Amino acid sequence: MQKKSLVLLILLIFVSACNKKEILYVQETPPSESHPEQTEQIDIAIVPKVMEIPYFQAVQQGVEEAAKSSGATVHFKGPTTADPAQQEEIIRTFIKQKVDVLAVSVIDPDRLSPVLIEARRQGITVLTWDADAHPEARDYFINMVDAEMLGEHLLDSLAAQIGEEGEYIILSGSQSSLNQEEWLHWIKQHNRAYYPNLILREVAYTNDSPVTAYQESKRVVKAYPDLKGIIGIASLGPPAAAAVLKEENVSISNDIVIVGLASPRDMNAHLKEGDVQGITLWSPKKLGYLTVMIAKLMQDGTVIEDGMFIEDVGRIQVKGEQIIMGEPIDFTAENVDQYDF
Repeated sequence: MQKKSLVLLILLIFVSACNKKEILYVQETPPSESHPEQTEQIDIAIVPKVMEIPYFQAVQQGVEEAAKSSGATVHFKGPTTADPAQQEEIIRTFIKQKVDVLAVSVIDPDRLSPVLIEARRQGITVLTWDADAHPEARDYFINMVDAEMLGEHLLDSLAAQIGEEGEYIILSGSQSSLNQEEWLHWIKQHNRAYYPNLILREVAYTNDSPVTAYQESKRVVKAYPDLKGIIGIASLGPPAAAAVLKEENVSISNDIVIVGLASPRDMNAHLKEGDVQGITLWSPKKLGYLTVMIAKLMQDGTVIEDGMFIEDVGRIQVKGEQIIMGEPIDFTAENVDQYDF
């Protein structure tokens, strides 16, 4: 009986002991007359901060597509909440499974860098993506955008809409997130250098929780009656702030401007209704795809070089041990329907 040359098995594995879902994408090539023995499969583990939010669900779509393209076995598993203890447990499980590559969006670099160092000592290639560990804990950090450029762009977007003066607050995800703290650094530096009449009143942290993002948004809106702007540097911030301002009957476009990083799907209605003029992000789907492809290339012995072209991603930048995917995308009412994440 003739077999198909390529079989894609998508297995959904539910680990009842810890109530966390792992999705495994397996690409198998059956043996043929010319290749009697099946080649060894490359095993890649992708660990997000948390599973069930739109941003990481979009990453998961890119991971699935890259698994099909690369022929690698790819696991996708993360915590049910943004809990570093849960994430460490998942990482240790993958270390015991002796995966070839471990790629992690790190919740807490202080907590998780030691276990990533342990993985490297056992011969596992360690990548970070989306959120970094300490440099000694990984081989490369796959970054979405250049941090300085992004911080400046977000503040410029706010300044342009509120006339370069007034009070604003920043909604971040976690104080332990190295990339968000770097964006915050560049926002503050750009503020000091170019916008003396913009006043940052507070940085509020949402702990990557939709509930906390909503609660913090509600708190700061009431705490600062002269507030003119909100910058969300974690994807849950802008939609939570927009929802709160709707409830409080605040005119978002006229009284308080919201800018920042969010999924276009989450902000679609707000953009079309004119509540928010623009929002910024990159393609998390493309980020998931790039992470798997970099892992596969490294396992194949390919040197990752500046300007390298990655199919379905484009040309990447390499700065030391940092791989930069590209430039951010601005979403408006006119283009938001072009994006499905």
